[in-house]
Amino acid sequence: MITPITRSRAEEMLARIKRFATEATKKQMQEKFGICTDKAVGTTVTTLRALVKGLPRPDQDLAEALWQSGIHEARIMASMLADPAQMTREKLDNWASELNSWDICDLCCGNLFSKVKNPLKLAERWIKKEDEFVRRAGFAIICSLSAPRAKTTDEDLIKLLPLIKNHSCDPRPMVHKAVNWALRNIGKKNPRLTPRAVACANEILDLYPDNRSARWVAHNALWELNLPKTKVMVAKRK
Repeated sequence: MITPITRSRAEEMLARIKRFATEATKKQMQEKFGICTDKAVGTTVTTLRALVKGLPRPDQDLAEALWQSGIHEARIMASMLADPAQMTREKLDNWASELNSWDICDLCCGNLFSKVKNPLKLAERWIKKEDEFVRRAGFAIICSLSAPRAKTTDEDLIKLLPLIKNHSCDPRPMVHKAVNWALRNIGKKNPRLTPRAVACANEILDLYPDNRSARWVAHNALWELNLPKTKVMVAKRK
């Protein structure tokens, strides 16, 4: 239950979010970046980060109040403030079920979902769901956990490649673009994983020779992983 004090704090933060909102930003969010702006006010993520800077974190009560507001930017801010340790399975599933745009999905994964206990199991569970943004969230978690500085082991990332292969044929852009992102990230994490990712991409081409989504996932990943600048960058990583 949200207390009156927490509700008041949330209302104050919402007022600050709206103070920095512009119609131009909202228009750009939709037209340039394809963001769902049904409940957006038009405040940049850079501004949101500046607004939470200096606030005591985590602040689960404030995060939940902001999430319940339904405002797009408030929900992004909620992901910055929430406590991963207090995100129960039920709460995670509830938040994921309400995702409606790629940006809030990916930011929630980077800021919060990838930091909960056993995030790889969460990713695997969500990938098995049919909901478009829940499945995207599963792959976006993998993207966060395969970032260069992430501590995920090579073995754990290799175990995820079959999921990438199996879902590369998903026709929904919000899903197969995240599948591609995950494959590229794994391949760029270190020199040991690059051949594994390349092999996965080639297996996708063999498995789905006539599937447009799968072929794009594989060809785009192979293109980036074979770029000379990518090889130089990856070679420097341990």
